[in-house]
Amino acid sequence: MKRALTLLTLLLVAWNAFGQDFDLPCDDLDYKESVRTVLLYADGNQLEDPLIPLDQPQQRLTLAFDLLGSEGQVLNYTFIHCTNDWFPTEIQRYNYASGYEYGRIDNYEFSRNTLVDYVHYQLNFPEADMMPVASGNYLLIVYGDDPSDLYFTRRFMVLDEKASINASVPRYCDDLSLSDTHHQLNVKVSMSSIMGGNIQDYSNLTIRQNGRWDNASVGMKPSFVYPDYISYEHDPMTVFEAANQYRRVNFSNFYFNSENIAHIYQTDDYYVVDYAICDPRARKPYVTYEDIHGEKYVYIANEGHETNTEADYAWLNLFLRWPAPLTHEDMYVMGAANNWQFDDRNLMQYNYELHGYLCQMLLKQGYYNFLFVTADRDTGLVSTELTEGNLWDTQNLYKIYFYYYNASKGYDELIGYTTVNSH
Repeated sequence: MKRALTLLTLLLVAWNAFGQDFDLPCDDLDYKESVRTVLLYADGNQLEDPLIPLDQPQQRLTLAFDLLGSEGQVLNYTFIHCTNDWFPTEIQRYNYASGYEYGRIDNYEFSRNTLVDYVHYQLNFPEADMMPVASGNYLLIVYGDDPSDLYFTRRFMVLDEKASINASVPRYCDDLSLSDTHHQLNVKVSMSSIMGGNIQDYSNLTIRQNGRWDNASVGMKPSFVYPDYISYEHDPMTVFEAANQYRRVNFSNFYFNSENIAHIYQTDDYYVVDYAICDPRARKPYVTYEDIHGEKYVYIANEGHETNTEADYAWLNLFLRWPAPLTHEDMYVMGAANNWQFDDRNLMQYNYELHGYLCQMLLKQGYYNFLFVTADRDTGLVSTELTEGNLWDTQNLYKIYFYYYNASKGYDELIGYTTVNSH
């Protein structure tokens, strides 16, 4: 009992570290190398965005992740409220959450019959004693005994639906020269119950292409305000590179070489999956096939086996033929396999002997989508122009979030959400 009270006191003293006094990026970031395969989703479906309705607290999110190694430990978690453009809000916690300030993650299992040892954790939240009470953006924070001992953070959202969103992707962009390579969205938002004089200042729209945040349009203001709706039209922020269909790899079964896999073999310490040699697709005709918009679906195909603890990890080798190293850009593998981030885990290295870029990623068994992209070293701008090309025919899923600033409460409410396919 004394230890529990001491821990609680330390957490309360350190709580401001998670508030406005702590410079914590509100992003999907892993802070420890041992953290792998973090999944956060709704409705029991790995492919569903982590978004829950404010008026249905029984609809909880699933958090699942692995820690490499063979030692289990109890972890802690909390969440903070964020602005529409993903910065910590300055409001007090009691304005956006009820109950305790932190919870424990003590549901874990050890891997079985795997070459790579790991501990699998799972949590369903929000829980009755720790519940968000305001709509908007949130950041989930997972940490050890000390709040400064961060493991990872993940974004999620709470929706209080008061607005209706209609969106479309017309065949031609305003700039006709982009019509074959880009998508432009037209968006209308109806919210007659709160239409007022501050609509131009208080409303903010965010558009994401698939699961990406690096190219998301955030904080968009209406192009036109009408008596019963607002619209976002003829705005450069609604224009996105169309990219190409995502490449795909499935190694849910190590005893079968599925599409695009050249070899699968086992060493003493791990499995290795060699993906077939890839070529750039820029300036090549569009080829249609289904993908899952860059996401991942973790599973093991062996009947009777448990994905959470019996799916193994493998080193996935990817190789893209390329005549010479790029001089002003870095090359990455983009997709949910690396949480849509761009870091050392998915940075490609040029091999002069093989004349191409190589990347090796440690991934849990399953089905993954990815694209090869370049990132400008000066601006950080990520593009598919050189590697995959940009084709209007590409199937992209656009996710649209509408926020309205509640002046009396002092935070951005998420009051509208929809998705639209490019075709």
